[in-house]
Amino acid sequence: MICDVYKGRLIDMKTRLRLFVFILMFFVLLNGFNSVLAESDTSEDDSLLTLEEKQYVENNPVVKAGLIDGSAPFSYKNEDGEIQGVFLYVLNNISGITGLTFEYEIFESIDYALASDCDLIFVITPGGFLESVTLTQPFLESGTILYVHSSFDPGQLDNEIYAAVKGYSLPEGVRIENTVYYDTREASLNAVESGRAAYGAANAFSVVYYKLQYGYKNIITIPIEKEVQKFCIGLLKDDYMLLSVLNKAIGLINPNQTRVIIMDLISKIDRKITAGMIFDTYSSEIAIIFIIVLSILLLSVISNIYVANRLREQSNRYEVLSQISNEYLYEYFPKTQRLNLTDKFYTLFYTQESINEVTSVLKNVLSNMDSDYSNLTIKLRMPGGGVGAFKSINLNIYDRRGRIESIMGKLIDISEETAEKEKLMIKAQIDGLTGLYNADTTQNLVNERVKKKDFHQLDAFILMDCDGFKIINDTYGHLVGNKVLRELANVLKNTFRSTDIIGRVGGDEFCIYLKDIPSVDFIHERCYKLSEIIENTIKENNVTVSMGIVLVREKQAYETLFRKADKALYQAKRMGKAQIIFFDENQLFSNAHNMPNN
Repeated sequence: MICDVYKGRLIDMKTRLRLFVFILMFFVLLNGFNSVLAESDTSEDDSLLTLEEKQYVENNPVVKAGLIDGSAPFSYKNEDGEIQGVFLYVLNNISGITGLTFEYEIFESIDYALASDCDLIFVITPGGFLESVTLTQPFLESGTILYVHSSFDPGQLDNEIYAAVKGYSLPEGVRIENTVYYDTREASLNAVESGRAAYGAANAFSVVYYKLQYGYKNIITIPIEKEVQKFCIGLLKDDYMLLSVLNKAIGLINPNQTRVIIMDLISKIDRKITAGMIFDTYSSEIAIIFIIVLSILLLSVISNIYVANRLREQSNRYEVLSQISNEYLYEYFPKTQRLNLTDKFYTLFYTQESINEVTSVLKNVLSNMDSDYSNLTIKLRMPGGGVGAFKSINLNIYDRRGRIESIMGKLIDISEETAEKEKLMIKAQIDGLTGLYNADTTQNLVNERVKKKDFHQLDAFILMDCDGFKIINDTYGHLVGNKVLRELANVLKNTFRSTDIIGRVGGDEFCIYLKDIPSVDFIHERCYKLSEIIENTIKENNVTVSMGIVLVREKQAYETLFRKADKALYQAKRMGKAQIIFFDENQLFSNAHNMPNN
């Protein structure tokens, strides 16, 4: 492991930086002299390139070069967005030697550069790049620096997070599962400084540059003398002629002059001002201001603590009341459309699907709230099946400018109350003996149907009476009579459609309203079937029924239909048992039929 090799070799960063700055000043003084030498060394030599290479330069004078941002001091953008770095110096030297002209484009990461139409990019070896990238000979070499967050033991980094840069291979011993990749060297150093990664490794120039720029407080560095990083140019296209031209030019570039350029860039670092730097410089002034402000705020803080405690006590009491009641609290923020639900929601709506539905329904209700206060009932599907009923009570909360800041609300579970009301409503509509609709409900449903009926639809109103029912009551008693009525009700349910309206409208009178019948024959078929079922079901009491039928073509009130059907039924009774009579407006009665009796 890389940490085991260099364990115990920590170097005090301040001492190293002082020494580095001293050396930097020395090299900067020599910069002018070395520049002259470099210019004489890198001046274009007609004998350097072959005739074929010169012809290539003439035909391809412009080469697109891709640079990676955040790779100072080699390539980066300054605060004005200008491209800077040593790589520009190298390419300018190559341009002066060969006659090539370079167009620059800077990318946020190596991935973007590799996917571009550039001819070449800046590369630090060894390894890590795609095999398709062909490398020139190095124009500069540097030692490797291991940088570690100060909270980690450099000798115990086996299972810690390594900050790598995309495109470069991992040091020996670093596992891929412990690696986090960043787009640039700057990003990887910042990750270690913030503690998001434990350590990383880079060339000495980049580490010193960013450490001076940002004044890292949490990074310690360890030189890795045996690992040398080489700086090359990578060709993204197979172009052996360009490779030959670049290698010849690089051979004439003085590495010492390149190092001087690096030192010069580092000496001009516009150091980022951080809170730590400000505190180090103005610590006494800040301390005085802090004491003054603290003194001014102390009484206010004490007062606020007292008020906050009172509010907390009230809030806790309200929360306890909410927990032991059937209330579920929430808060909605219209500007961001964010809805906060209390923990109690998740005990009732315990699946993610249910929570999503509750959130969607509440957001829809609250976003359309058009008054300061609302009180409405909503229904929600429950995780275990079924539907719950809830009362939603909401109140707008305004900020100091009179704008809605949030909407506070609560759901009150009224499922049991609603279910009980529905049962009572159903009970009020149902005849207690037969389970059919009672007279009032039958009348309401028939009137509602007639109002909605289309003119081309044919309906039928049937009024049915049990023949000789009084004799059954007098002979066998009311218990048997009630049993007969219940059996008749069951026969009606099984004979007619679920869409038809079936009700008990008198002692032994039943009303059947058939919706949208296909023909008059359909009514005959249903009536005869009814008689057969009665014959097979209620044999011992010799029960028969008579019917009066009104065909409903136009919209008529229930009272009118009942009166007409009652006249037809009366006529059927006069003709004997088990009769069916259709009411006719002109002839009063028609189509008398004698149904098979038992």
